Amino acid sequence: MESNHYDVVVVGAGLSGLTAAGLAAQQGLKVALVASGPGSFVLRAGYLKTRQMFAADAAPDMGEAITFFCEMANFAGFPFEGDPFLSRYLPTILGGFESVALAPRVLWNAEPGNGSSTAIVGVRELSYFDENFMAERMREQARLLGYSAAYSARSISLDGFCQAPTTTLRIARRFDCDAAFRAELVSALRTAAVGVDRILIPSMLGLYSSDQQLAQIEREVGCSLCEMPTLPPSIPGLRLFHLLSRFLHKSGVEFYEGFPVEKLNLREDESVELQIASPGHPMTVHGECVVMATGMSPSSLKSGIGTGHDEQMHPHISAGSALAANIFTAEPALQSAGFNVDAMEILTGYRAGKLAAATRGHNAAR
Repeated sequence: MESNHYDVVVVGAGLSGLTAAGLAAQQGLKVALVASGPGSFVLRAGYLKTRQMFAADAAPDMGEAITFFCEMANFAGFPFEGDPFLSRYLPTILGGFESVALAPRVLWNAEPGNGSSTAIVGVRELSYFDENFMAERMREQARLLGYSAAYSARSISLDGFCQAPTTTLRIARRFDCDAAFRAELVSALRTAAVGVDRILIPSMLGLYSSDQQLAQIEREVGCSLCEMPTLPPSIPGLRLFHLLSRFLHKSGVEFYEGFPVEKLNLREDESVELQIASPGHPMTVHGECVVMATGMSPSSLKSGIGTGHDEQMHPHISAGSALAANIFTAEPALQSAGFNVDAMEILTGYRAGKLAAATRGHNAAR
């Protein structure tokens, strides 16, 4: 097979695209993922909300899709805790609590526990996180939920380590690349943790930190360590994106990153040609099957395509019939019945990846 020919090409690096690429790679296929950047899930909190996403009548394969995604996240080094059919209350940036079904451990452990003493630790240079407001607000909200939880406010300073304006994204990037900064931050958190069962901090502990690395930081701090999602972009969401991308790359998925697909053509041999808007001249990638997981209609890439798709996830042409047997769309169109957007992206990516793998062409890997 030529180097730019693939069994499955996935367009889009949101949860649907990453899931579809992972499933196709698991089947031993040659897979490419084309994306201009991470998906919109990095703007959200980084967890999966509420048991409503398991409305069995609407999506009987949701459990199967979520199980696959959680297995992939586990192999990537960022496992999710929880139970799809249960929920736990996790804190929000507004000082309230949200019902969550599954979350990375560093978020999952932030549930208000009966009798636990929690220090909410702010960073003095981080102006939009007020630990005093958060402690007062969370005490009241936990009480309303029936929890007896003690929240206190503490702060640390990173003066001299962060350029103004200080943001969690700046802190996370510095955390990844500067060992002296990491040591300073861990030391400050260790001091702030004296006398409490756990500390709750804004998400900032790196964009590439695995669960194992976070557990080591927790041991160095000396108590349970929990993060709270803050303003977008979500540090847990970006962390998940980077770790999943790294895992998929190790699994054989080839990435074409940084530039969008600008055109889609059906070839006479029934393969699909995609033109990538790279600098200088467009790059061309060929796929026996294509999964459109961009959150937009394929009509933006090829004229004559209508809206919607059939039961096999083939996008419609204007007349209402399927565009092609080897093109699938992973648009989360089932956002009714209380479904969570992230869960629906996982579900549609899982379905489209499964269908693409089953209908791969003669270039399938042996």
